[in-house]
Amino acid sequence: MKTVIQLFFFLTLLTGLYSCGSSRVPTAVPSAPAADPESLSKSLFNFEGRSISEDDIARILSSDIQLPDTVRLAILNYSSSSVNRYYSSYWSNEEFLKLQQSFVDIFKQKLETNSKVKRVILMPKLMIGNNPNIFTLRESAVRLQADLFLVFSINSDIYYRYKVFKKDEAKAYATAEALLMDVRTGIIPYSEIVTHEKQVTKDNTIDLTDQDTQKRAENGAIQMTLEDLSNRLNQYLRSNL
Repeated sequence: MKTVIQLFFFLTLLTGLYSCGSSRVPTAVPSAPAADPESLSKSLFNFEGRSISEDDIARILSSDIQLPDTVRLAILNYSSSSVNRYYSSYWSNEEFLKLQQSFVDIFKQKLETNSKVKRVILMPKLMIGNNPNIFTLRESAVRLQADLFLVFSINSDIYYRYKVFKKDEAKAYATAEALLMDVRTGIIPYSEIVTHEKQVTKDNTIDLTDQDTQKRAENGAIQMTLEDLSNRLNQYLRSNL
């Protein structure tokens, strides 16, 4: 009888200990707060080696760049002289030179209205030489004391349709490519490619030749493309500065 009583108390004690152990809630280990991304303050791109170390690649991809609240923005039209098929001796043609300048003016006028842009600086092609690369372009922007450097180029083509009983038509396509560089780090935080088309009908009151019609179509397509690109760039600057 005594053995039975001892066994009963032993089982009761064992059951109580198990209940206490099973009801214990494990203590949660607090997780370490996520570290803020490192901010780059200088370029990690090596001009002489033409390569980036694995450590620098990891650092660049995991880092942020800090842009000023307002920026000095340099602009370069890197386009080749492809929009010249209608101009003889285009290097001295006043109309062609005005056309090239108008491409830059579209950007300049749009960006000057942006409160985030303190100053717009036009970079002369004289500064970049004959065979510029990404490193020499950055150095040219440094000489202008620019915070950001916008490089854009324009390519275009036209299609002319001759008609027998209707007025002739011309359709043009224009593509603008652009990149925005942070001059301090050499990082390109923004790039864009924009394409637009423009179709016009020959107007005998203003088009003396078929080439005049083609010029109107091509210039119209280029203007639409650059205005769209400058609007997108303006939006990026307002959202990220």
